[in-house]
Amino acid sequence: MMKIAKLQIINMLLCLLCSQSVMADTKPIHHLVVVWLKTDQANAAQIYREASQLLTDLPGVLEYKIASRANIVRPRANPSVDESYDLIVDSQFESASALEAFLQHPDYVRTAQEQLRPLVDHYRVYDFVPWPLFKQH
Repeated sequence: MMKIAKLQIINMLLCLLCSQSVMADTKPIHHLVVVWLKTDQANAAQIYREASQLLTDLPGVLEYKIASRANIVRPRANPSVDESYDLIVDSQFESASALEAFLQHPDYVRTAQEQLRPLVDHYRVYDFVPWPLFKQH
């Protein structure tokens, strides 16, 4: 009897863990790319934005924006503020697996290799799942 109860508890825990991993993949994921463009490319930011347009319609993309640096005047210098970048790719995907599929999609691979990366000096990628802290009104 005790053995059956232990097996049932283990089975329930395994089901709970499996359902949580499935649920984790159903949460939207944000993909943030900070981009520093090559300085010898005229109109690189505009070319980058235009080349990225195709990516907005790929499967799994909920939102795909290209943003430029906001020139904020601060009352004092802050070493934590990095204003050295040129562009930010701010995108949101249906799930982690949707982002993984996007990164392997032939249209993304071709666009990134042939049009975007030749414009880029270097970049940093941040993938994250936001925590719901506040209600949005």
